[in-house]
Amino acid sequence: MQRAFDIALERLLDGRRGPLLLAVSGGCDSMTMLHLVRHCPLQLPFAVAHVNFMLRPGDCDADEALVRATCSAAGIPFYTKKFNTAAYADEKGVSIEMAARELRYGWFSELMAAHGYGYLLVAHNQNDGAETMLLNMLRGTGLNGICGIREANGNILRPMLGFSRASIEAFAAANGIAFREDITNGDTAIARNRIRHNVFAEFEKINPSYLDTLTADMARWRQAAGVLDGLFAERRDALCSTEGDATLISISALAAEPHKEYWMYRILEPFGFTSSQVADALEAIGAQSGKEFTSAKYRLLRDRNFFKIYPLEAAATPTLEVRVFDAPEGFDPRRHPEGVLYADADTLQPPLQVRPWRQGDRFTPLGMHGSRLVSDFFTDLKLDLEQKQRAGIVFWNDASGEHIAAVAPYRIDDRHKITTATRRVAEIKLAL
Repeated sequence: MQRAFDIALERLLDGRRGPLLLAVSGGCDSMTMLHLVRHCPLQLPFAVAHVNFMLRPGDCDADEALVRATCSAAGIPFYTKKFNTAAYADEKGVSIEMAARELRYGWFSELMAAHGYGYLLVAHNQNDGAETMLLNMLRGTGLNGICGIREANGNILRPMLGFSRASIEAFAAANGIAFREDITNGDTAIARNRIRHNVFAEFEKINPSYLDTLTADMARWRQAAGVLDGLFAERRDALCSTEGDATLISISALAAEPHKEYWMYRILEPFGFTSSQVADALEAIGAQSGKEFTSAKYRLLRDRNFFKIYPLEAAATPTLEVRVFDAPEGFDPRRHPEGVLYADADTLQPPLQVRPWRQGDRFTPLGMHGSRLVSDFFTDLKLDLEQKQRAGIVFWNDASGEHIAAVAPYRIDDRHKITTATRRVAEIKLAL
């Protein structure tokens, strides 16, 4: 195993020699990885990071003590941190497994940045890869999900992925490697453990080499995924464009695709939309505009000619920026940067304020003589719901009430337009 590990690690590093950070839990896999790195002829500098999740009273502390003692005896730099994982999971509304993942990888990233470690080594094995693939299939996934765990993901390397759990345990026993068993590994109420202890036992009856078979299948699926990634990169520009911070999907181009379901899934997957939302969005192709969907961080709108994806965080209340300057000779207000409006400053009454539009708001758009509902003005511009919500009603108040000066960033009120008599110009723009 040592020789196979050395070859795998050297291949993953591909000539790079950055110092390593090893994620070591105290279990058989990670303690074996620590042993293999210590005896690797590459002689790379490394340190160990251990997370105490405080989930198993007494046991978690014993895990930490074992890893600490092993590193101390060998003179290996050691980092550890405790997290109240249960409280974090409750606060974020996620599973314990997801909470533990977020906490450990977040802390590992902080350690690497602070101390200059180039790569994180994680001890996932062949069984872990097969379990992950099956879990992803049961939860619903795309091609990437059935590819299992990748050996390299950025600066995260998994040199143990080619070894079965049984072979790792045999190597640990033969080399006297101390480790601790997580008692929760036997809890079949946990989905991963149910697959590990119950499903795989049935697989072995059908095919004693099921792990090798599944591993080979995942390798082929990763190759297929690579081919499709290249094809998607070519097709994406024909289907998508950008407008500010929005991603636009052409409905006509998508509808013409023979495999539009797949392309829609590929476009929306990085934004966190589910398979059912993708299916519902495709049904909305033939519907009227206005349909919307939300993921954790994004909003998808079915507009007239496009599906539009907006970041939810951008819906923050805008602030108003006003700059007043003397009108230069020959000043042309039509020549303005995007998002900027110019008004005659002397027709305004500071301080100007901004608020979201409300039903019933009226103003006189530049170039018109009578007042118009802002909602009708938005309709004329064919704005989608997000654009309407991002618009700002620029106004001031006096004894007679509220006066709308502009609907930013689209149009000023005609009563405040720049004329040949204008002496001072107010530059008006919104900033999020």
